Amino acid sequence: MAKYLYNGDVERSFPTLGITVKKGDTFEGPEGLIAPGLSLESSAKSAPAAPAPKENNTSKSSASSDTNAGA
Repeated sequence: MAKYLYNGDVERSFPTLGITVKKGDTFEGPEGLIAPGLSLESSAKSAPAAPAPKENNTSKSSASSDTNAGA
């Protein structure tokens, strides 16, 4: 999503985003949003979220690892 700055003189509603903005408000919205008084605050795309660290799976399973068990 892109970050926008609204500099219009009157409040503007963006029903599809579910927000109403006043002069000086910033908000995130879809790329390519165009409206009077609206400018792109940052052209840099936000970085993707860092992947969650992998769990160190050192715990032993509850099942027996003895392949001869029950034979």
